[in-house]
Amino acid sequence: MPQIINLAELADFSGHANNEVCSNGDYILKHVIAENAGKILPAAIKMDGASIFLCTHGEVDITVNFRKVKLCPGCVMALSPNDVVELVDGAFSDVEGYALFLPVVFLKQFSLDSNTLDYRGIKLDAPPVMQLDDKCRQLFDGYFRLLELNAGVNREPSVYTRNISRSLVGAMIYQLMAFARGEGNGNAVAQDDDKPAESRNSRRHYYVKDFMTLLQQDFRQHRSVGYYADKLFISAKYLSLIIKEATGRTATEWIDHFVILEAKNLLRYSGRNIQQIAYDLNFHNQSAFGKYFKHITGLSPSEFRKT
Repeated sequence: MPQIINLAELADFSGHANNEVCSNGDYILKHVIAENAGKILPAAIKMDGASIFLCTHGEVDITVNFRKVKLCPGCVMALSPNDVVELVDGAFSDVEGYALFLPVVFLKQFSLDSNTLDYRGIKLDAPPVMQLDDKCRQLFDGYFRLLELNAGVNREPSVYTRNISRSLVGAMIYQLMAFARGEGNGNAVAQDDDKPAESRNSRRHYYVKDFMTLLQQDFRQHRSVGYYADKLFISAKYLSLIIKEATGRTATEWIDHFVILEAKNLLRYSGRNIQQIAYDLNFHNQSAFGKYFKHITGLSPSEFRKT
């Protein structure tokens, strides 16, 4: 089973050699240098928060959600709390860069402008890596340096230091979204922008955001669109409509994505038998789980385990 890294304890887990870990109580920033890069993480992990990595030197192949990706200079990778990351032993021995870890409790304390949130560009199985051109890499490197300085100077928690932290991290996330849309970065693929402004500004957008939040919390126990609609006090039909319009994918497809990812994680790492995994994911029995898994992946759980 992947080790779940508690971000609140990350500094103690990583060690303090060369002062590579900085924390001001909100985020944890690690300056990765080649001589200690191999100490960063165990072989397979899930984090109880989000994370952003910028590679400044070296190359490494890793697996994210069972898909191989390559990090090289100028690559930025953003991971969510549910992402499963597999590392080859010693893979980071020649890699340098920055790693920013954002605990869930910190993420809940600030909100992004809903006008900037557009889930339509999210591809369920796309690798979470962007290649930045030199100018954008220098800009993003500057954000990490600011965060490093902020953690070093503003160590005492106060209303000012918390707002500085949130503003810096928020700016970083906005910048990532701008890069993803191709703004200022020649190597990123711009997304279509045919969604009407009134749609972005409507209450519907908050429903989409709240659905995504609920889904990440409850997908292990609830696979019914009706469950999430009830939580949002709207009809299942209306929820299905707005999720499809906002993301290009149905609510059911989003639910299946999270369930299958967790199922693969449990099958590959947990050591539990298929019947136990079926119960872990709230299926009535092993047969129901097997049919569900094969319908979506094309493989039975036991076949996937052998791959």
